[in-house]
Amino acid sequence: MAERDKLHSFLLAFAEANDLPSEITNDLQLVVEEIFINIINYAYTDNESHDISLELDDNATTIRITFTDSGIAFDPLKHCNEMNAERDHCDGGMGIAIIKSLTDSQQYQRINQHNVFTVTKLYTKKNIKTDKKNRR
Repeated sequence: MAERDKLHSFLLAFAEANDLPSEITNDLQLVVEEIFINIINYAYTDNESHDISLELDDNATTIRITFTDSGIAFDPLKHCNEMNAERDHCDGGMGIAIIKSLTDSQQYQRINQHNVFTVTKLYTKKNIKTDKKNRR
């Protein structure tokens, strides 16, 4: 949990460097934090330090975020689908529901003893220079 501030700073630097719209950045901040907390809560049973990898990939219409960890196999998408009939949200909380509502696709894979969770957000990148010229 001590690394949350680094995670937040990393995402903000990425968003600024790639001219992501603020509304997309805000959504992604919440998504990244929810995924990070899920990994901490479900992937490891000890209180030791563990490496969690974050990869961000951006192009003109999508941003893809991939988290990789070596913790216990845990598919948050499958877990969420195994809802209790009396409840209107996933067992354990609303994290994955929030992630699903703020992203356009989600994918979990178990590769070489690693959890690999990827989310994709579609958006349109604004052309800032063109917008400024059109306002004059």
